[in-house]
Amino acid sequence: MDYSSYSIPELQESLSNIDKHAYPDRYKKLLNELEVRKEDVEQYQQDEEDKFHITVHSRLNILAWLQIITCIGFLYVGAASLFEQVTLLNVAILLAASILNGLAGYLLLKRKKSGFHLSLFNQVAQLLSLNLGFIYYSYSGLGYLAVVLQDGISLKASLFDPSLHLLWGSHLGFGVGLDLVSLFFVGLLCSCKNEQDIWKK
Repeated sequence: MDYSSYSIPELQESLSNIDKHAYPDRYKKLLNELEVRKEDVEQYQQDEEDKFHITVHSRLNILAWLQIITCIGFLYVGAASLFEQVTLLNVAILLAASILNGLAGYLLLKRKKSGFHLSLFNQVAQLLSLNLGFIYYSYSGLGYLAVVLQDGISLKASLFDPSLHLLWGSHLGFGVGLDLVSLFFVGLLCSCKNEQDIWKK
């Protein structure tokens, strides 16, 4: 087997898949080829790491700015609600949602670890909308794309409509929704949780 024509990714894939006990000669040749091209391997690994960090930073910036814009959106909704018949509790909830999004977005933009935790909490809080018959909960930021189970399965979407609803009573119906946008950002945050060179104290 001639490994000299293999690319670095192909060499690494071959190394992860080869049975060194069944093919000891091939395994040895593979290790030798990787050793000969050690500098190329290290450069490839560095390039892949740089690509990962560029991608992660871009996505974190998107999430940070989305939360900051959502903060402004909640302030607007809160201000508009003052002209309607709303309770102080509703205004307080909208204000709390605005502060949470603004603080989470700002600290995430600064790559503070507290920004990570606040953003994760914020996105997890948006993951599920619940309707249990006696209580209804729904929270979404700037937009959502949700799979909803209620009298069947449906796909619902919204854009530029921040909202936070918490209702209780009777005959509210039953259903559950999963926000795919929040799920994506939760996955993104969890994937870079332990990247020490991303986060500042």
